[in-house]
Amino acid sequence: MAKISIIVLQYNQSNSTLACLESLANLKYPDFNVIVVDNASEIEHLKNAEYWIGLRNREGISNYKLLVSNENLGYSGGNNIGIKYALERKTDHILILNNDVVVETNFLDQLLQSNADVVGVEERVVFGFQHLSGVVLFVRRGVFEKIGFLDERYFLYYEDVEFSVRARKAGLRLELVKADFQHAVSASTSSLGSANLLYYHTRNALLLNKTHGSWYVKLALPFWKFWIKLKQHVKLIFDVNPEISKAILQGVNDYDHHRFGMRIK
Repeated sequence: MAKISIIVLQYNQSNSTLACLESLANLKYPDFNVIVVDNASEIEHLKNAEYWIGLRNREGISNYKLLVSNENLGYSGGNNIGIKYALERKTDHILILNNDVVVETNFLDQLLQSNADVVGVEERVVFGFQHLSGVVLFVRRGVFEKIGFLDERYFLYYEDVEFSVRARKAGLRLELVKADFQHAVSASTSSLGSANLLYYHTRNALLLNKTHGSWYVKLALPFWKFWIKLKQHVKLIFDVNPEISKAILQGVNDYDHHRFGMRIK
């Protein structure tokens, strides 16, 4: 029987995390463990996760582990902590699961019906790249051994796109399956604010297309950047949402200067 490690990344929003963990506690699959990675949350949210897992441990339920990062490493960096921990313990499959997801009891069995290297439950297209959503990613351990971990340069947004594209380029098989779960709107990303979100979207879109885009997309990138900057400078002149324009311009500038990871204002 395959051993499965489930990675749940938390950045604040512990109410969502606890609901997710409660649903995982009801899974019928017999051989799984859950690794909660706290991404430098506020103390109350860290303590909530810590208490829930501690309570299970005191009840003799030992398949829950809390790993704590001293800094917010974003989606990729935080999940990579859990992925590396699981691989060191010889897991067969890793399930990357958003903390705002609630699953049904047969969820793991539904994922295991596929023999693909990477399995997802939602498929999207971004900039022409077809990819499996990072909300749920079920990955064989050999995938990480072959193509490496999630790209930490992205910090937030398009990491799942990049991972899917990289997996396909390596000849791995990706598949979409039907599974029973509920996904809430992510409060952690919406709390960042429009300016921060557009900063990451701008910078990471440029990085994604530069890394994996077709030759004509890469050829067009300088013109795309010029248009973005021209548009935002005009908006600044007329004082139209200046905070957002400055964030987008910073996204372009940080991309040009290879400044990735968390936004530094």
